[in-house]
This record gives sequence, structure tokens and C-alpha cells, in this order.
Amino acid sequence: MISKSSPSLLEQLEAAGVKVDVDSMDPKIAAGLPFTPHDMTSNQLLVNEQLQNPENKELVEKTIREMKGASWEDIHTVLTARFAKRVFPHIQGRVLAQTSPRNAYDKDKIVAHARAYAKAYNAEGISNDRFCIKVPTTTAGAQAAVILLKDNIRTLGTSLFSLPQAIAASQAGMLSISPYYNEVRAHVEVDLWPDVEDPATQHPMSYRMIHIRDTYRKLAKETGKTQPMIKSASFITAREAMGMVELGADHATILVGCMDDLLSTSRLPTYTKKGEWQTRLRSRLDEPNVKWADWAAPAPTVSQERMAAMAKADPLGKKMNKDFEMASTDTDYLADGVLDKANEEDEVTRLRLHDALELFKGGEEESRVEIERLKGVYA
Repeated sequence: MISKSSPSLLEQLEAAGVKVDVDSMDPKIAAGLPFTPHDMTSNQLLVNEQLQNPENKELVEKTIREMKGASWEDIHTVLTARFAKRVFPHIQGRVLAQTSPRNAYDKDKIVAHARAYAKAYNAEGISNDRFCIKVPTTTAGAQAAVILLKDNIRTLGTSLFSLPQAIAASQAGMLSISPYYNEVRAHVEVDLWPDVEDPATQHPMSYRMIHIRDTYRKLAKETGKTQPMIKSASFITAREAMGMVELGADHATILVGCMDDLLSTSRLPTYTKKGEWQTRLRSRLDEPNVKWADWAAPAPTVSQERMAAMAKADPLGKKMNKDFEMASTDTDYLADGVLDKANEEDEVTRLRLHDALELFKGGEEESRVEIERLKGVYA
């Protein structure tokens, strides 16, 4: 239930129609919200965080002893499901797991890993309609999604930065997509972060989200088929997260720091240039010089006017044809190499996809080292 008095920004976001998902495998995060969140996502960084968490020592030891002789990959997969099971009672939707970033361009390995996740989830009492597998939005990932759909394993297209990727996800029958609002490096390099007063109209990724939203609406009307849900992610500020209402996101997957910002106040501080990057709102509540303003989503007619020009522009790239479309829905992005070619030709997608995969590889490698160490300890 939404609080009746002074609802937090998080409650206002949920009430405005953007479903809140937790970007954490810590059960305390989901359990501590004023309403039941929808989905819980995970990735190699979040799994590694729980692997290293002293609170999970008994579960990790039990799993490794039970799986004596198993590979570190198989142990990692089972632990991912068991960590998710701890959060499962505190959400109303699905838990998500991400296939190995090392296999981003290998369809067969993506399929095999997704099926292994399905088996692990089922063993923990989590049925297929309560989990979703995150696959990279590459040619291999999209082709794997087609195969997995026949197995009743739903997928999410992750590491997504462009309209061609979104169209590929639609063609593959994915359940959802996760456009990264900020590139992963922007979380640690302030110069890469778009410091803007009105993210919904000024952040460069907002334009691509408009292209995706409009294209999905067009496809739904033309084909009669349900399109993937847009589950935006990678927010740095509360201001960005609140902008998802106007951008038409179905869900917002929110990191712990940003989640705390949204919980800590019912209002946004007035914008200050160079004053918001990785600055937590809770720490500013008692600052005498900070001015606060109520948040309200613009009326639909106002939003339509504000964003009309955005559908015909792309600050992140130059590949717009004469009809102001970044990509054609007539292109078969599931054909061998077509999506990978589009990803390579768009510099933003090429660089950001690479950075995201490398980041997750790093988290996976840390887990490999730790699991191999613990296998020796518990042998």
C-alpha cells in the first residue's frame, strides 16, 4: 500500500505507474520497502557481493559441500538461485539471473546456461513463471531467446543501448528489455555522466528510450503482439528515476543508493550543477541551504509537447534516415550477424556493450577465484 501521508518519492514513482524493481540480492532491501516490489534483478557483481557476504557463509559452505566435484560455474549457478530464494518472499514478480558475460557471442552456451539456471530455480521451488533469464542483446543472445521461449524460459535483453537491440528483443519474443540509462562507467567517472536539470528531455539516453517506446507502440498496433516490457536501469540520481514516468518505462530497476534517495524524501532538491553525482539525498536533508520542491509528473498532453522533437533526434549517434528512424522494424535482426553488425556500427552501443560485459566478467572472475578457494577449504 502507498502511504497516505507524505509519500516518499519511491512511493510516488510506483503510484505513477512505474513498477519498482530492486537491483539487489540483499533480502533486507526488498523487505524494507513500504510496498512489495515487483522483480529482483541480479548480475555477476551482485552474486559476488552475496558470495562474499558473511551472512551467507553457512549457505555457501552447504552448497559447495553438497556439490563436491562440481565445476565452479555449476556452483555459481546454484548459489545464484539460492541467494534469489532468500529475496523471493519479499517480491511479487520474478527473480532474474544473468547468463555469463563470457558467452555473450555464443548462442549454444547462452542456452545451456539459461537451462541450468531454470533447473536450479526449479530445484528451489521457483517455477518458470517466477523467474526470467537475462541474456546479452547480441545476435547470439537474441537467437538464444527464441530457443528458450520454446522451453517456456522467458528472457530479458540486457546491456541494451539502442533501438536495433530493442527491435531484436521484440523479434525474439523476449519478455522484457533493460535499457541502461547511464553507461556503467558513468557511475565511477563523473565526466561521463550527463549532468542535466531535466533528465526526461535533456539526458541523451532519453531520446533513445523515446524511440524504443514509440517503436514498441507501433509494433503492438501493427502486429497485435505484446511487446517486451521496458525495464529501465542504471540510474545515478533520484531525478533520473522519476523521469521514467514521462519516458514511458514499465519498470524501473533501482540500485541501492538511488533506492535510499527515493525513500528518504518526498521531494526533490532544486537542481544544482555539479552537485548531484553520487551525492545521497539523505545526507542533504538537514542542510540549511538546500531548497526542495514537490515532484509531479507532467500531464500527458504536456509531455507529448515536451517530447515531440525528441522522436526525431539522437544526440548519441548520427545514424538517422530521412524519415527520422534509427532502425527499421522490417530488418531481420535475428539473422546471423545482423544485430552484431548494427551494434558495432553504432559507436555508443559498441563501447557501452563492451564496458558492461567487461564489468560483469570482472565480478564473475572474483567469484570464480573465491569458489575455487572455498572448494579447497571444504574438500
